[in-house]
Order: sequence, then C-alpha cells, then structure tokens
Amino acid sequence: MRTRIQKLQWLRRSVQLGFLAVALMAPAMARYTNYLMARELDKNLEKWDGSVQGEVLELIDDGLRSLPDHEKFRVNRMVRNRKVVLETSGSVRGGPWSLELAGVSFTDPLAASESALASARLPWVLLVGVCIPVLLTLVLGRVFCSWLCPVGFLLELNDKLRNFLRWLELKPRNLRPPRQSKYWLLGLGLAGSALLGLPMLGMVYPPAVLGRELHELVFAFFDSAELGEFGPRFWLSGLGWGSALLGGIALFELLLAPRWWCRVMCPGGALYSLLGAARLIRVKRDAEACTGCGNCNRVCPMALRPMQDVMGMDCDSCGLCISSCGDKALDYKLWDRLRPSKEPVALAEKRGVRPEEQEVAA
Repeated sequence: MRTRIQKLQWLRRSVQLGFLAVALMAPAMARYTNYLMARELDKNLEKWDGSVQGEVLELIDDGLRSLPDHEKFRVNRMVRNRKVVLETSGSVRGGPWSLELAGVSFTDPLAASESALASARLPWVLLVGVCIPVLLTLVLGRVFCSWLCPVGFLLELNDKLRNFLRWLELKPRNLRPPRQSKYWLLGLGLAGSALLGLPMLGMVYPPAVLGRELHELVFAFFDSAELGEFGPRFWLSGLGWGSALLGGIALFELLLAPRWWCRVMCPGGALYSLLGAARLIRVKRDAEACTGCGNCNRVCPMALRPMQDVMGMDCDSCGLCISSCGDKALDYKLWDRLRPSKEPVALAEKRGVRPEEQEVAA
C-alpha cells in the first residue's frame, strides 16, 4: 500500500514540477532564441562564462545541440545547425496562460473565454489551443488544478507551513467562506470582458499572473547581465505587483483560510469545475471495502467528503484521498452515477469521528 501511495503522489509532484519547469524554460528559451537570431549567442557565452546567466544559456545550447540534426560538421568540427536550432527553440513559447510546445498549442479555457468575449469573435488559433485542455477536463475533471497548475503546487507547500506553525504551538485560523464565490467572480469577470472589451480575470488569475512574473524575472535576469550586473538584487527588480498578489494569497491561506483561493475564489477553477461536472473518470468509493475511518475526508484539500461520496464538481482528482485510504476503498474509475451511502457515516460515528472533523483541517 505504501508503494502505491508513493507512486501516485510522486507522479503528481513530477508532473507539477515539470510544468513549472516549462513555465520557467519558455522565457529563457525566448531570450536564447533572440541572442541566436542576432548572432550574439557565442559572444555572450564567452563574455558571461562562469556566471549563472552564462550557465543557463550554455545548458539550453547543449541540450538543443544534443538533439538529432541540430549539429553539422564544418571545417573539421561540429558546429550548431543554426536553422534547425532556431526552429526548435522557437517552438517553446508562452506560459501557464497560453503555451505552445513543439508546435502544439495549449490555451487555458478561461483565457479563451475572456479573449472571445472581449473581441466578440473566436479565432481558430484559440479554438485549436483550447481543444486539449477542454477534452482533458471532460474526461478527468478539474485535473489542471491539482496536476498542472504551478500556483496550486506552491499553495500546497503552504499547507506544510501551516503544520509547522502548529508544531510551534501557533494556531492558524480555519475560516470557511462559501465556495460559491468563485462562480460569481467568474460570471462577473466574463461579463466585464464582454462589456469593456478587456480581459479582466487575466489580471488576477494566479497562473496568468505567475506566467507574467516569471517572464519579467527571466528577462530581468538576462538584462542585468547585459548591463554587467550579476547579483540577484538587480534581476529580482523584475518582479512586480503580481508577486505581491501571489504573496498576499499565500499569506492569507497560511494564517486564516487553508486553500482559500482554490476552494473559494479561483475563476479558472470554477470554469474547470463546470466543464468537468460530468467527467468520465472520477474518484469512486467501494462501500463494501470502506471501514469509515474518515482519513480521506481529513486529507481532502478541497474540503470534500469522499467517505460519503460527496465529491461534486470541485474534486480535482489529486488522489490524496486514494493515497490515504488504507482499505483500498477509493480509486479512479469510470463514472456510473455514484450514489451516496450512509454506511460510512455510522461507522465513523462509532469510531468517534465527528462530522466537523471529516473535512480537511489543514
């Protein structure tokens, strides 16, 4: 059982870190492409030798040149195949809001919705880019939030800090505002985009904000090197108000309301919940195997109740309830119109688990 737990959560963490790495790599790759197009790459590699900026450029260059056909033999040595390298480096663009990877476009459904409403048209580029995320959501539900969203990953780390505060005998609050707020925010934001012709929600949607902040950070990182300044205090100046917004959300969740943004406020999460309401694959409980221990309810980051089959649209398929179940009563299965069972409630009461303790206490 322990191996199964480790495999599922390690896989999820690997996917999250991989997506975060892509979000960081995209602006760095853009800068690499600019230097290569301007024929300044080799000069900068030599000038920045030994610096972090030089190491990053060299790492990207070595990685691209190791690919098939990305080097060619010329004058008794292997040189960069400039045309092919440029094609590959230019195929990684964007961020969590809208990403192009190896010629395949991925656009957040919220970005597509706002853009379509603001411009009163739906370009084919948006339609193509939104296809994969929408299809994934129709099958797996709000899986972007728990398996891909880099902000969700960072806010999950915040839960560990709450546990540390408890270890220090400091008691963070556990406010539970109504989770319907995110649907109101989604509706108002989309209406505002249609009326004003501006993408309103993209200004506060954390994945979009983080994508912009990472671009500014990476660009300032290389700008400082061009100015001959290599200390972090120069390129950290690229961070703006978006970092303050993300920090404010993290601080609010740390001290007052765990997973507040994802549960209550996120307009992107609201849209994913609506799209995945009838998802084909979801967490299913085997009532016969369930002993009503309540572990799954306690670990659910969305404060749902898997033990009573109360999952609904907000389940993001993170698998923490599956990993916590020592009875192997929970698993991902095809939807077959799940029906709640009262059996685990009685068993839970017999074990002394009160209903208010069945929700996540993080």
